[in-house]
Amino acid sequence: MSEILLPGFCDLGCAFGEPGSEQAETIQSGLAAATRGGYSVVAMEPFTEPPIDSDAQVHLVRHRAAGLQCDLLPLAAATRDKGALSEMALLAQAGAVGVSLGDTLPRSTSLLRSVLEYAAQNDLTVFVHPCDADLASEGIVHEGPVAERLGLRGIPSLAEEIGLGTLLPLVRRTKARVHLSRISSAVGVSLVREAKLEGLPVTADVSFRHLLADESILEGFPEDWKIFPPLRGATDRTALWAGLRDGSIDAICSLHRPVAAEVKSAEFDKSPFGATGLETCFPALLAASQAGTIPKVDLADWVKWLSTAPRKVLGLEVCDAQQEGTWWDLGHKWRPSEATLASRSSNCPEMGVELLGKALRLRRRGTDLELPALEQA
Repeated sequence: MSEILLPGFCDLGCAFGEPGSEQAETIQSGLAAATRGGYSVVAMEPFTEPPIDSDAQVHLVRHRAAGLQCDLLPLAAATRDKGALSEMALLAQAGAVGVSLGDTLPRSTSLLRSVLEYAAQNDLTVFVHPCDADLASEGIVHEGPVAERLGLRGIPSLAEEIGLGTLLPLVRRTKARVHLSRISSAVGVSLVREAKLEGLPVTADVSFRHLLADESILEGFPEDWKIFPPLRGATDRTALWAGLRDGSIDAICSLHRPVAAEVKSAEFDKSPFGATGLETCFPALLAASQAGTIPKVDLADWVKWLSTAPRKVLGLEVCDAQQEGTWWDLGHKWRPSEATLASRSSNCPEMGVELLGKALRLRRRGTDLELPALEQA
């Protein structure tokens, strides 16, 4: 066994169930999953029940995460009930690292502009998947040949194109910092590339599963591969890799979305979007790279996309592995199962699939520590 110490990874928007849906994931189980996947920092999405849209809610989740081996940085909801803006000054003071609009843009362009203006005034980054809400409404998979064969309503790449077409002129006008979460299409990569060349203050990430697979994997109706944004075509996946390589896309995210088994196991069209990913992201990418199903990637690039770049998006310093990292056996082969994963939810497409690379121990503040223990069933 050959061990290597890598810097702690950083995730730009995982979802936990707490508060409100603890049966899917608690903060403790989610951070244990993150730690066992090599992460030392995660930004948590705010769309819980109730949502993280006040300074009190930010303080609450930070308190519940205190003392664990993976830092939790809350994203706060950019808006509250009935379209009112959140109190961003108070959210920033409470420790929110940004505000999020979620998986689609607001239907009101005026509200979107107000969010960007208010966030810029408070020096907060706005996180959003740039998707037109109307075009994505009621869609299940990517609009393409697979959707036609399966008889499922599609979500077109046009939803991302129009979303970016709405958002980027407002970024140009307001000078707000925007992180474009989970870019999924070739046209999306192209528009982000153009925005960066223009000098707009935007960054972007892509989920690891959009790098691993395309819409063809949905032919057998596997519920665990039903994610949002949907897996798109082979040309889109090629473009996403090109965007990572040339810097148009900054980082890789886990798209960790735990869903309780009794809900996820519904028929494909009724099953909620979501899959866990914090524990399998890096090992799945390593295994695919070795198998030749994705491009060969140097270890330095994995570290850049999973640690250095996402930390930069959050305004964090580069991680020193000697102080904050994870010991890995990159040659270890293993198969995820409910018994080997820390997440409370089992909606993981890699269940039973041979992966490569296993976290062994942690390093925190210069001291080696054991991985968090798995919950007893």
